[in-house]
Parts: sequence; structure tokens; C-alpha cells
Amino acid sequence: MPASDIFYDDFSDGIWTKHAGNPVLRRDQPWAESDYICEPNLVYRDGLFRVWFSQMRPPDGRTALGYATSPDGVTWTKHPDNPVLHPSHCEVHRPTVFEHEGLYYCFGVDDQTASRGPSTMRRWVSADGITWRDERVVMVGDQHWEERTLCNMAVVVDEAGVWRMLYTRSDESGEQIAGYFGYAYSANGLIWTKYPGNPVIRGFYGGDPCLLKIGPRYYTWHSQAAGGSLRVYCRCSEDLIEWRQVGGGPQLNYTQPWERGVPPEEGGTTAGYYGHLTDATVCATEERVFLMYQGAQTPLGIATFEGSLENLATRLEHPPLSRWRPSPYGMVEGGTLKLSDNATDRTPLVAPVPGLGDRYVIEARVQCYAGATHRVSLVMRYAEDNTFARFWLHDAGHTYYQEVLKGLLSEPELVGPNHACDREWHDWRVEVDGESNRLWVDGRQVGEAHTSRALLGALAGQVAHVGFGALDTYVSVDYVRVKPLGL
Repeated sequence: MPASDIFYDDFSDGIWTKHAGNPVLRRDQPWAESDYICEPNLVYRDGLFRVWFSQMRPPDGRTALGYATSPDGVTWTKHPDNPVLHPSHCEVHRPTVFEHEGLYYCFGVDDQTASRGPSTMRRWVSADGITWRDERVVMVGDQHWEERTLCNMAVVVDEAGVWRMLYTRSDESGEQIAGYFGYAYSANGLIWTKYPGNPVIRGFYGGDPCLLKIGPRYYTWHSQAAGGSLRVYCRCSEDLIEWRQVGGGPQLNYTQPWERGVPPEEGGTTAGYYGHLTDATVCATEERVFLMYQGAQTPLGIATFEGSLENLATRLEHPPLSRWRPSPYGMVEGGTLKLSDNATDRTPLVAPVPGLGDRYVIEARVQCYAGATHRVSLVMRYAEDNTFARFWLHDAGHTYYQEVLKGLLSEPELVGPNHACDREWHDWRVEVDGESNRLWVDGRQVGEAHTSRALLGALAGQVAHVGFGALDTYVSVDYVRVKPLGL
């Protein structure tokens, strides 16, 4: 960072990079994929990726288990005899599948809503992931907080051979409710002891846990409601009882258009466009960590981290956007900040920059890479989400200055034309000089606007911020720097 910069972020600290060709698995087999596929479970063994997944709203009422393989985690072949596990007497609902000592284990829930009595959890064993045997009932929804229901689960076996489980409950409609996560442990995977202080995680709508142990810590990637829909968050713990969130926002956010919905004829859900990111599952090869996830309830995408699980644990201690205000919006990916949430038009993603005064320069490299519009805004004065000023790019090639004061939007003021309404990168420069705001794009001066006395009064004594918003567009920001005017 040059000595003159007060703030600089080149977004080189990202963790996950999504596969450009996502989604990698779609709903295309008639066996049970009647509405959407979900709950993937990713395993890498003997040079081959394997994933087990379930259906949702099956025609016969019994959720079943599908199976697919891939040489690279991207190109998948579904088993021709799917489903590979479809009992006649119970469901394999919300399954988790993992490998332990050369065998595969599948856990699944029957009667998630407890319509016939308390929900039950079963366990199966397989040598090849296709033929399953030794069905056992291993858990019943019998703790008070569970309200007779069970939902998702995730299981690991630690170095001492102790089986450990993180699981969730449902409400009467079958939906995951309020982030109720329980912890249980077992000596053999069959007889489980539930932690008496359950639930160990609570306080938000979400679920779908994936569970890994890396070094001394356990990590779970799970869905969590924020900003109007579910995203994938990460938490860590040393004992599976006390958990802390990793970073101030989600690990996975919306950066690819398919994540908000795919038509049924293209393998999307027939049940509706849910707009959620859920069902993360993580596994590692020798050189890379793979995360499979679900967009808009179907289909499934892949994201990767370059390095080992140990490298990933180290990176998680220093998550991206740590200098930005905690927000459910935005994700650092591929060396850029990506932003696509329309709520940022009124609730921008911002970073505080102490010590700026009222004369400074903001420079940023910005690209609108997808979406129906090119409406990106750069916020240069900010007090709170309801009080800020911005330059706003419009589709017609015009740029506006606009203020938000106590939630009320001012009439957009035309600043001047620009040539940035395309899918190319453009360099923005904003000079804040007392009440004046001047804008350049790619070295061409667009125009100038003046901040109202009312907004200047609201900003008095506030720490300066820089930020971005989007409306019906997908935005990449390559870097942003802030420095005093005149340097």
C-alpha cells in the first residue's frame, strides 16, 4: 500500500473461488428428482470424487438417496440405478454420508415433522456406496428442545475414535427453525449420548450443517438467514459446545446468476425459486479443498480453496472483509469483491476509514459482469444505512448524484454521461472536497455535485466510510483505495 493511502483493499484475501461453469449437478433423472435435488455429501477417495444426495418432495412420499461420481469434482456421472437407497418402510431424509476406515456410513431422518410420533434417525453401512446394509435406528427426537423432531445431521470420527454429531430440529411444517443445533457423541456410531445443555447453537433461522475437524478445532459450514435469504456461514469450536462465527459475514454469497434460480427445463426446481444458498459439504484432495453447495434449492455448484485443510484453517483465522462493516452482502472471490444483492442499493457494503477529514479521494476499479442492468453505486459519504451520498451509474449511460437522508431518497441529480454501461472494467475516481463531489471514469471527468447542508450536518463528527451498492446487476470490484486530496 503506498504511503499516501489511508485505506487500501485489493481483495487478495479470498477463501473460496466458485467454478466458472457452475452448476455442476442438475435435476435430470426421473427416479425421484421430481422437484429438486439437495443435501449433497462430498467424499474424495482413491482419486475419485463421490457425492450422495437426496430428493425433495418425492412422488411416493419417501425421500431416497442418489449417487454420482467425478474424476475432477466438476464433471459428474450419476449412477444409472439411482436411487441407491430407497427403503420401503422409511425415508432417507436430510442424509449425511461419510467414509470411515474403508466403509461408508449414511445417516438419515424418517418422519422429520413427527407426524407419526417422534422423528427417528437411522444409520446404514456400505462397502461401495451403492449397496447399503445393516440399518439401525440410532436416535429419536426425545429432548424437550427438539419438540419430537429431527432434521439435518453431520458426523465425524475424531482421532480417538469418538463419533461426534451436530444435528438440528424442525418445526411442525418441516422447516429448519431458529438455528437450533444439538451435539451428540458415541463410541460406535450406534448408541448416542446427547449433550444435556443442548442446543449448542441457536438464535437464527438456518441449518444444513457440514462438520470437519481440522487440527484442534471443529468447523461447520451451515445455512443462515441474512438479508432476506439463506447464505452459507462458517463457525468453529474446540469442543462442539462453544461456537464462534468465522468472520463478520457469509463464506458464500451470491456471485453467479444461477444461484438465484434455474428454470425446471434446465434442471432447476419445479417447486419455486427459493433464492437460498444452502447444503455446503467439504472434502479435500492433496492440493485443494472442494466445497459443494446448493443454489436456489437446486442445482449444485462447486467452489475450491487452493491448499490443504490445514492451510484453510489458517486462512479462516483471517477472513476477508475483516476491515469492512459486518454485512450479509458481498463475497471476496478470485481476487475481487463481488456484490449482487439489491438490498445494497439502500444498505451498502461499507468500510470505515478513520482520520479522513472532509478532503479525500476514492479510487476503485469496477465491473458490472452480469445481470439485467448496470446500476452500481459508489458511496463516498456515509453516516448509516439510512444516511449517505453516492454516485450512481444508470443504464442510459448517465451518472447521477443521490443522497439518502434518514431513509428518504433525494431526486437523482444528473452529473453527466459516461461510457461504463457494459461488461468491461472501469476506473472510478471520486474527489470529496468540502461540500463538492467530483467524478471521473477512466480518466474522463463526468461532472460535479454538491452535498446538501442537511447531509453535511448529519455527517458531522462521523467516521468517513467508502462503500458500494448494486441494483439488478452483478458487480466486481478489483480494488479500492482512499487517500487525502492533493497527494
